[in-house]
This record gives sequence, structure tokens and C-alpha cells, in this order.
Amino acid sequence: MKIIYLSAALAATSGLSIHAEEQANQHTAIESLNPALSVVVDGLYQYDDSSEGISHIKEEMPGFGHGHEEEEHAHGIENGFNLREVELYVTGEIDGYLYAESTFAFSEEEAEVETAFFQTTALPWGFSIKGGKFFSDFGIVNTQHPHQWSFSDQPLIYELALGDHGLNEIGAQVGWVADAPFHFSIGAEAFQGDNEAMFAYEGDDPLPRHSGPRLGVGWLKAGPTLPHGSTLQFGVFGATGYHQEIHEEIVGTNNHLDGTSYFVGGDMQYTHLAHGDQGQGDFDLQAEYFLRNKDLNLEASDDPGAPLGERLDSSQDGYYVQARYGFLPRWRAGLRWEQVGLTNDFQEPGEASESFGDSWRATAMLDFSPSPSTVVRFQAGNGEYTTETGTENVWEGFVQVVFTLGTHRHSEEHACTH
Repeated sequence: MKIIYLSAALAATSGLSIHAEEQANQHTAIESLNPALSVVVDGLYQYDDSSEGISHIKEEMPGFGHGHEEEEHAHGIENGFNLREVELYVTGEIDGYLYAESTFAFSEEEAEVETAFFQTTALPWGFSIKGGKFFSDFGIVNTQHPHQWSFSDQPLIYELALGDHGLNEIGAQVGWVADAPFHFSIGAEAFQGDNEAMFAYEGDDPLPRHSGPRLGVGWLKAGPTLPHGSTLQFGVFGATGYHQEIHEEIVGTNNHLDGTSYFVGGDMQYTHLAHGDQGQGDFDLQAEYFLRNKDLNLEASDDPGAPLGERLDSSQDGYYVQARYGFLPRWRAGLRWEQVGLTNDFQEPGEASESFGDSWRATAMLDFSPSPSTVVRFQAGNGEYTTETGTENVWEGFVQVVFTLGTHRHSEEHACTH
């Protein structure tokens, strides 16, 4: 009789155990279907002492101008209070093989799908595949959302060469990380090609049509293994693609240009984590160099005397160097120096080649993080800008507040190419 009771008890216990395991599996499955949600708010107060506004000055810098499509994005920060962006993140593991991320960006002027992509997490031999709309992984700054920048604004060369959004396109990426005692990774990307500044595409008569993908990007990163919480990485990158522009020479007269553009460059990043109290002692140093070129032909013009077939050739470059240091718990200070237009050559169709001067800017910032979800930043900078009417010296100041609501995970945590 005791044996019968014991058997019944074991059976009941086993049944409870199986039931509990089923519940745990169901809970895990439900969790996998519930993505992490977060909202990032990026607001700032900005002031500059230029006569017409710093955004206008940047548009007037010779050599860096570009043709626009008929519908332009509303960009630029004005003096006073600005709500730069509110980003809604939806991220999560699809299954044991894929990670997905979508970012919806809202400003006072527009709303857009900033990113929407998947990325593999379990391919063998160090390979990964990404597809959808995402920031190209070349360099350092281009991989970051605006609220992730180390300073309140991005380096001049990025803004002037690639626009406010950077290289953020629809396409696919293949990456590979070597299984080695040092870091070595390479990647290749194919995009539709519709950047507002370097790889613009009209595709309507009288300009020729080009099927996508119209843009290719490649990069390589390598670095030694360093002790004591330090990392050092060097990178090279390049891209080439179709580019089209429409220039309004006078009211009602447009020149239509078609051709190719490319950029090449390199980057360096050193990081030391001191493992101090809330970031105290942490240090990072980074630098990037960027050279772009546009080679276009005048395909059509509303002016019957226009030199059809003549070339527009334009080359500009720039670099920045920046460093940040955690001098107290939750407090960091940073410095940035940058120049653009060391190479600044421009030739319009039927015209002689011209060379323009360079511009520079020096910036200092101080930020405080009362919690991991909040950053308060104070920034001041002085720059001398070469414009079409001469040079102008401008002082700029920012007070920025960035805070996050919810659990915010970045795709970098899942990338096997960085």
C-alpha cells in the first residue's frame, strides 16, 4: 500500500514539474514575441552670433553645395529652443537566429522610418547579414543616431558631405569577423542610393534612369588586443555610386547633370575603461578623415547655349579629432578640432577650375549624466568659415538634454562586424 501511495505522489510531482516546464517555455515564447520599446527625446537650446544663422553659412560654403530634389527635407537648427528629434525604438530577438530593430523618428517638421532592419546572430565562421534600412557601418560617426553623438552636433565634414541624416539607406550588408587573437573585420554593403548630398537620384527625363542598387560601400577594421580595459581600432572605408543633380542657374532655367561620386577615408578610435565610479577615469580618442569626389556630365539644359557633355568635377575633404575624459563620477569633458576644405576644387561645365579656401572649428563640451538614461550637455565652439562672400567667424553655444524612457538596446550589441 505504501508503494502505491509513493508511486502516486511521484507521478503527481512529475506532472507538476512537466506543467511548470511547459509554463516556463510558454513564458519564454511570449517574451520573445514582445519587443523592447523605448523612447529617446533629444532637445537643445542653440545660439550663434552669425548674421544670417549658421545653417545659412554652411549652405554658402563654396565647393560643398549640391543640387536638391524638388521636395527638400526641412533641416537646420535655429537660435533658441529646438526639439531636434524624438525616436521610438522597437527592438528584439525574432528567434535564435535574427535580431530586428525599427526606429521611428519624429521632429516638428516631419516623421520618418529612420531604421527598419534585421540582422543575423548565429551564422557560422564569423559571418553576419543585415537587410532593410539602416545606417552604413563605415567609419565611426555614421553608425550613430544623433543622440549618440559625443557632441551636440556632428563633425562638419559629415554634415557637409552626407547631409543631416548621414548615409542611411535601404539595402543589404555582409560582414565577417576573423576568429583571431586580435580584431579584424570587413564588410560590404549594397544600397539603393538616394543620399541627399552625395548619391542623389532623380531618375526622370531628361536624366537617365539607373536601376538599383546604385551605391556600394566597403570597409575594413583592425586593431590589436590591449590589456587593462583598453581597445584600439583602425579603419579604412570607401563608397561609389551614381549621382544626379539639378542646378537652377537662373529662375526657370535648369541644368541636369548625371554621373558618379565616391568617397574614401580612414578612422581611428582608442578607448580606455578605467572601471572607476560611474565613468570616472574613462577616456576615448577618435579621428576620421574623409575625401569625396563628384564627376558629372551636363546631360540637358533649358538654356540652348549650355555646353552639353561638359563635366562638373568637384573634390573636397575634411577631418576631425576629438577626445573625452571622465574627470569625476558622471561628469565628462571633451574637445574637438576639425577642418574642411583642405582640398576644395570645383569645376562647372564650360568653366575653368577653381580652388576655394578651408574652414575650421574648435569645440569644447561638458556633460553630466545623473542616470544612465539622461545626459545634460553644455557646449561652446568657435569657427571660421569660408563662404562665397569671404570669411566669417562664428561663436556657437548649446545646452542639450537627452533622456530615454524604457529599455534601449542598440544593434551594436548584436553586430558581429564591430
